[in-house]
Amino acid sequence: MPTTVKKWIDNNMHDEEFAKTYYQEKAKIELANAIILARKKKKLRQIDLTEITGIKQSEISKIENAQVYPNLLTILKICSALDLKIQALPR
Repeated sequence: MPTTVKKWIDNNMHDEEFAKTYYQEKAKIELANAIILARKKKKLRQIDLTEITGIKQSEISKIENAQVYPNLLTILKICSALDLKIQALPR
């Protein structure tokens, strides 16, 4: 039996559905962290980001809490407002 979460994840990566879900959730969390860090660096509140992007504050909160998969247009609006660059990288 795996003794760490990392080992457990590694042992389950052979399962295609597990791997797909793992990478989707990981990307969602990484996006949330990048948005939070950039927003705080600019000293913006979520409501400020709402005013700049037109995205509801409740939606920004859900994105920052990794509760939703935002669509590409939403990601582009937020990244533009926060001067973030979008990159597609291999896993």
